[in-house]
Amino acid sequence: MWKQEGRISLWRYTANERNYPGWHLNADEPGCASLLALLQELAGSLGAHRTVQISAPDHAQLSVPNNQGGRAPWLAPQKLRVSCSPEPQIWSFPPEIEPACFTVGASWLEPLCRGIAGIPEGRGDFSIGSSKHGSLPLWFWW
Repeated sequence: MWKQEGRISLWRYTANERNYPGWHLNADEPGCASLLALLQELAGSLGAHRTVQISAPDHAQLSVPNNQGGRAPWLAPQKLRVSCSPEPQIWSFPPEIEPACFTVGASWLEPLCRGIAGIPEGRGDFSIGSSKHGSLPLWFWW
């Protein structure tokens, strides 16, 4: 049974969205490991969902993408509902904040896990996902 560990931050900008579109993710090492364990569990029980507690990003995290010198306005949910879809191509990450909901299909799991695993190793500044049907991409930041 999955239990969240570590700090996980998720936000989206409300200014300069043209250059910084979508959701932005940062987590500490235990948070990344926790997210990876969650995705593994959900992939084995398609249709199930879990809720992740989100920490607001701090100035150090916001300075990595450096949108408007790290001072661009942003919004962050308090919780994120995560689920895996039986439809392999699904990427659903709408802009709504409360509740923020993310549903992903099997074809997205490998790039998603690779992005999360790279955060503690200093990899990021890229996004994955689809902007079809009102969904937003997900950016990874160290």
